[in-house]
Amino acid sequence: MPKVVSIGVADAPYSYSQSEVKDFVAGLFSDSGEFIQKMIRVFDNSGIEFRHFINEKDWYSKPRTFVERNSVYLNNARAMAARALSACIEEAGLGAREVEHIIFVSSTGISTPTIDAVLYNEFDFDSHIKRTPIWGSGCLGGAVGLSRAMEFTRAYADSCVLVVAVELCSLAFQLGDCTKSNVVASALFSDGAACALVVGAEHRLHHLPGVSLIDSMSTTYPDTLDVMGWDVSDSGLRVIFSKDIPTIVRGLVKDSIVELLYGRGLELEQVVRYLAHPGGMKILQAYRDALGLGEKSLEISKEVLRTHGNMSSPTVLYVLKDYLRSGAGKEGELGIITALGPGFGSELILFEFG
Repeated sequence: MPKVVSIGVADAPYSYSQSEVKDFVAGLFSDSGEFIQKMIRVFDNSGIEFRHFINEKDWYSKPRTFVERNSVYLNNARAMAARALSACIEEAGLGAREVEHIIFVSSTGISTPTIDAVLYNEFDFDSHIKRTPIWGSGCLGGAVGLSRAMEFTRAYADSCVLVVAVELCSLAFQLGDCTKSNVVASALFSDGAACALVVGAEHRLHHLPGVSLIDSMSTTYPDTLDVMGWDVSDSGLRVIFSKDIPTIVRGLVKDSIVELLYGRGLELEQVVRYLAHPGGMKILQAYRDALGLGEKSLEISKEVLRTHGNMSSPTVLYVLKDYLRSGAGKEGELGIITALGPGFGSELILFEFG
């Protein structure tokens, strides 16, 4: 089976406590009166204590154009992706020329050529390396990248793939936008990058400890295009963020998980571990409700949310990295990596530890 054997991460340079960000946002929207007094409470119930941003907070206190925001994306996404990639291959002892395929995931900026081509010019990659950029998957993207890497390394068992995910979600904050979605996003989202190395069963690094990827399932739910995504304006990307996401998790995700397991002759009770993208505390609670999980069952996801917030696509890779280094996994235990995102859809990956 293909296996994830290494994950590197790169935090954005400026770290702020949630209380600092709360006070800052409250000040920016002070003219909105009762609106911000009511909405600012989302910061207190977020489960987040710290987040990382690409800019100092004062940068967000001035109006910005799409061009300005995308310039910040171009100048910084490359550097953060490169740091995560370097950490990943160094940990595994992999040479850059051994990499056969890069899957690059991002949704918070626009670049043509894509950032993976820029990375090619910074590392000693082979000139025939395959590049697959994935744009627009949002929070789903990290899990989607892993699924596509699993499929490639299953087909080419002696190959390896890097899944690189980088998001600068803070660039979507809109000054003066007095909407619930904008304030909720300002309480949840942050910036970060991660890189995962997936190797095939015949690759020389397959002996390293990690998680073996058994199967995956992609599900797109009908009539949910307005649940999550971007609106594009002159001032940049504006978040679409529906309050119905926890309801969708409770009503639909369990059926998808059961279907994935059924295809492998497995029962829900055989899954020991859930590594969920922590979209927010309400979403984690919805997973618990839907699957009948205990309070500590999503502890790793909850901890990543507490220390980093929701970084969109890289977040689930942070969760997987913390699981690998936590010592919590037991040889042979089954788990599921799960994420939700624009479409609206879910991505599930069944894995085995060890």
